[in-house]
Amino acid sequence: MKRLLICLLVLCLFLPAAQAQEYPDGIYRGFYYDGGIEQISIQFQMEEGLFVSIVYRGVKYKDGDYMIEDASDAQKATLAQYEQMADYLIGKGAEAISDLYSPYDIVHDVDAVTSATVQSSKLISALWDGLNRRPFKLIDTSKLPEAETYQDGWYRGSYMEGGSEEVAVEFRLTGDVFGELSYRALQYKGEDYLADGASEAVRLTRGQFEQLLAYLDGRPVSAVNELYQPGNMVTDTDASSGATIRAPKVISAIWDALNRHAYRVDDE
Repeated sequence: MKRLLICLLVLCLFLPAAQAQEYPDGIYRGFYYDGGIEQISIQFQMEEGLFVSIVYRGVKYKDGDYMIEDASDAQKATLAQYEQMADYLIGKGAEAISDLYSPYDIVHDVDAVTSATVQSSKLISALWDGLNRRPFKLIDTSKLPEAETYQDGWYRGSYMEGGSEEVAVEFRLTGDVFGELSYRALQYKGEDYLADGASEAVRLTRGQFEQLLAYLDGRPVSAVNELYQPGNMVTDTDASSGATIRAPKVISAIWDALNRHAYRVDDE
């Protein structure tokens, strides 16, 4: 009995350290959509399992954009509360996200008018969305996200930003090996890369995107990590074509699909 208690004590002492290493060092992006509006868009950085920075890329609701210069006083007050919740997480691990369910202990001037309790739930959702999508960009390529075992079947996932589905993918997994990968959507700033009659520059970029999926064909799920270095598989990668910049969107869409589980498990 004494030996068991000692073992449990040692486990408790080392458990926080193990949890701290759960998320690879990197820059993450997460989103919360509702009613067709990208209400929360965040970018955050994790190092050694801790939040080191959290930046809002967008805060919106039915009454408009809370981050514009001429936002109303009520909108600015709500934005300030969001910023307080983000500041609270700095230096803490992912387990601290649960504290946001009780924002009254974190945010000043919380009342029924600003509805900070409701708003905190949107931030919570966006944070977990970012973590579930794995790093948008890796800081240390020697620490890669782990791949689990997935059900055989068809998967669909997407990367949306600014209300636009920029990348949508579909693929089949058989024994955790990719097959039959394709894009269901591929666009940026209103430019549809899959449209017939696209310009030469668009066709070039589309070709690079297609090379990313072609590389995964026949490879295990863990090969998604190799897309963090697209120059090893994509030809003519340069600053003008931007393939290095856009590869993370494909990674994000693939992890989104895997986190949603199989879209269907047969050929029907």
